Amino acid sequence: MLFYGIGNELKSLANISQAAYTDHNLLVSKQALDLRFSEASTAFVKELIREAIVSQATIAIDPSNWQLFKTVRVKDSTTIELQDSLADVFEGFGKGGGPNSKAAVSIQYEFDVKSNRIFDIDLQPATHRDANDAKAKVDDVQPGDLIIRDLGYYSDEVIAGYALRGAYFISKLSHGVSVRTHQDASEKIDFGDLFRTLQKARQTHVDMEVFIGKKRRPARLIAVLMPEDVYQKRIRQRNRDNRSVGYTISEEYKSRAHFNIFVINVPWADCSYEAICNLYRIRWQIELVFKAWKSVMRIDQLRKLKRERMLTTLYGKLLWIFLNWKIISECRNDCYRTDRKLLSTLKCFKTLKERGYQLRMGVFKLQHGLDEMLAEFVRLLARNHWVEKRKDRCNQAEIFDLLFCSSARYCYL
Repeated sequence: MLFYGIGNELKSLANISQAAYTDHNLLVSKQALDLRFSEASTAFVKELIREAIVSQATIAIDPSNWQLFKTVRVKDSTTIELQDSLADVFEGFGKGGGPNSKAAVSIQYEFDVKSNRIFDIDLQPATHRDANDAKAKVDDVQPGDLIIRDLGYYSDEVIAGYALRGAYFISKLSHGVSVRTHQDASEKIDFGDLFRTLQKARQTHVDMEVFIGKKRRPARLIAVLMPEDVYQKRIRQRNRDNRSVGYTISEEYKSRAHFNIFVINVPWADCSYEAICNLYRIRWQIELVFKAWKSVMRIDQLRKLKRERMLTTLYGKLLWIFLNWKIISECRNDCYRTDRKLLSTLKCFKTLKERGYQLRMGVFKLQHGLDEMLAEFVRLLARNHWVEKRKDRCNQAEIFDLLFCSSARYCYL
């Protein structure tokens, strides 16, 4: 009944009560349903999500023995505003509605791009910083994992932790972190000078060994020169942000804004500059996931409800998304193994949403016809759900070929 109540749109208790009778010959009043939404119901659905993550059994997308990276772990967060009564659980950034609501939740989501195995679905207050999440979960990584992170997750301590555990990383470099060409050098790299040098030489990037942070840890640095319009956009945005807090933009920031700056510990012999840049583009896949969550699954469409029902429904939506994700994942992996083509996450979510009733009834019946239903979904998604090729742009399927080719060093996509 919870899945029915969150399928395509949030149903009223009266509608859920009617569906219980129509679909399952179950007599339950809306008052009785209301009483079932409690702290216990929230804890129950949270435990179901935890068990679902732990019990995942995923077949590798590619059976080849060669693998430079054991997994490719991509993580990001998305924020959803909640009713003010939940501010004590999920603290927001301010008062009133809109972006300053008192209550908002940050959903931390991490998955392996190679297998689509989910590593983490964690709900935190919106005020909880991504960098704090990274520090708390640094022990979760394993030797051979490739960790791809955006700027918000960066910290010198976390980067060192990944290297210590035998994992690889590709991360944006925080603007305040010092960079030196030698461990004992007193002078930091002047990115203004670097910008002028690249312009004069008509080069687009630099790839070099450096030492970063106060502890001067060794790393590989790639600085990619950005177009002038991107640079100007960054400066305008920074000026807007600074005006709200009374700060002035620094010359150091202006110099670094000319670049996308990555720190990596993948040896150049194993992964070229071109391969690293294409691998980092994989991070965009999580943005497509969040787009599907919001535009298709409507996870952020929560009207004001009783506190306990709100929390139970939010976790229930994530459980429903998890179920859809696993079906899409197995179809995607099977199609890639057989056809070397990738399914579009967004297209697949849209189709499964349209088949929400069929999926819900299949879950309810479980052993009776579930295999046939899943086989039908495989056939359905394998038709006209492919990732589209974009002109003059490396697409997801080509990046996957990079992950599974015999040597990423020579993958110039």
